[in-house]
Amino acid sequence: MFKYFLFLTLLVVVLANEDDLHAEVKSAYNSIDGNGNYKYGHDISNGVEIKAEGNVNGVHGEYYLLGENGEKIKVTYTADSTGFHPVVGAK
Repeated sequence: MFKYFLFLTLLVVVLANEDDLHAEVKSAYNSIDGNGNYKYGHDISNGVEIKAEGNVNGVHGEYYLLGENGEKIKVTYTADSTGFHPVVGAK
């Protein structure tokens, strides 16, 4: 699971621009239960939102990035033993 989190973190870093250097976390949550199920989410001041939940068998979630015209672009995904499976669409 850590590799999926690392992938998403690197994706956000690669897509960052100069304005994003001063972005701040507006809200964040995370939880994990005794069975290994987890949920987390972040809402960033630059418009990026990340939400995910999963366990050792896989993860599903969504994130929003800003397009060149300022429109939010939604990406939903699943990630499991077969790979990372994103679906891209406008919000």
